[in-house]
Amino acid sequence: MKYKWITILLIFVVIIISFIGGSKYFINGIQENKYRFYHETNQCSSNETEFCTHLPLVVIDTNGQDIPGENHEKDTILTNIKIIDNKEGGNHLSDKADVVTESNIRYRGNSSLKFDKKGYLLKFVTENGEENKQKVMGMEKHDEWVLHGPFIDKTLLRNYLWYHISGEIMEYAPDSRFCELYVDGEYQGVYLMVESASRGDNSRIQINKYKKGNPFTSYIVRLDREEPDPNENLNNFTKYTYINDPDSSFSIVYPGSAIITPELKRYIEEDITKFEKKLYSFDYDSHRFGYETFINAKEFADYFLINEFTQNYDAGFYSTYLYKDVKGKFGLYVWDFNSANDNYDKDIDINAFGLHKSIWFEMLLKDEDFTNQVINEYKYLRNHALNEEYLLGYIDAIINYLGDAVTRNFEVWGYTFDGFDVFFADSKKNIPSYEDAITQIKNHIIERGKFLDQYIVTIKQFSSESKVKKYNH
Repeated sequence: MKYKWITILLIFVVIIISFIGGSKYFINGIQENKYRFYHETNQCSSNETEFCTHLPLVVIDTNGQDIPGENHEKDTILTNIKIIDNKEGGNHLSDKADVVTESNIRYRGNSSLKFDKKGYLLKFVTENGEENKQKVMGMEKHDEWVLHGPFIDKTLLRNYLWYHISGEIMEYAPDSRFCELYVDGEYQGVYLMVESASRGDNSRIQINKYKKGNPFTSYIVRLDREEPDPNENLNNFTKYTYINDPDSSFSIVYPGSAIITPELKRYIEEDITKFEKKLYSFDYDSHRFGYETFINAKEFADYFLINEFTQNYDAGFYSTYLYKDVKGKFGLYVWDFNSANDNYDKDIDINAFGLHKSIWFEMLLKDEDFTNQVINEYKYLRNHALNEEYLLGYIDAIINYLGDAVTRNFEVWGYTFDGFDVFFADSKKNIPSYEDAITQIKNHIIERGKFLDQYIVTIKQFSSESKVKKYNH
């Protein structure tokens, strides 16, 4: 009995210490120390004569080669990359690099390939051409990275903000760090170094590694515009029944092309098809026979809410990653908030829903249980990661963190405030200044939250009882 009371007392003391020690980090249940900024701002001296930044500095040397990929080709060139990342003081081009590696590189993206400020796919390699996993800017060691160049997003922060907010909500979301980029001696502005949607540890997707000779595999697939090579496109249920957009298709991200065999491709096609056939069947909402046996429903609900809150309606059509461990269930991985928060040259009604029209969700929302889960999860998140005060404070913290890097970026790309043809031919969507861009995203967050607070319950309209479905399950 004595030891029982000692144990109870210890537990009580731990709870009190945790509350006292941690209470300063919480406002309305929201953890303040979630701002994941990598360095302090303003670390460069005012009398610097050499380029200096408090952000990590990425330097790419192509050795005079043209970078491929602008026409969606997947060829790469071998380049030299340095990442200068002093933990104290500013970063200069002449400083000793934290990472030095050769890297295969190409331009990446779809619509963004039309932009002057390009995005890049990097695959670090050794001198022998083997994978060269490196810890980059405090992120998990890996060989594959994406350099995202915010261009139509004149706030510079949409992807950073929503990747990190998603990381607080979902099991996996890409980690990212702000940096500044030089290519062949020319300053390219503020970039975001991002973990690619790939297998790995921590925030990368933790699925079991493929074992050679195994007829089954864990996998990651991407729903996006069709690949030029038809052999790379999967022929799963929603594809061959024309349920999803006819211009989009799944392709395999993991395992890579060096591993994939026709048998493994067929296994992945059939595995996705099994889930989709259950989802689009008469028994779709059966606890025993329906979709629940295939998916992590909370992950799908959170994915829906993040993309519906931001009105990121490419999700479910393009830039959509689906993953599955060979021993687990399907999950979704967020990607590309470049056009979120009404940052796109097409009319989006802030007082309406949109993601219910995409594959999977058009059926999931027919299930009353799933719909209730979305509603309840939204109410919870509005007091946590989707809280208005928290999001607006996060944006202010990002702006403060970027500091003078914003000015330097728009010394190169400031002409975009005057309007340009790609996506912003309609002048009402062209943001004329950085300050206006910040105001626009904040206003969208505020107004979108007001709408969803009042009308999130109306998604029950999508799960209204069918007049012909009269059976118990």
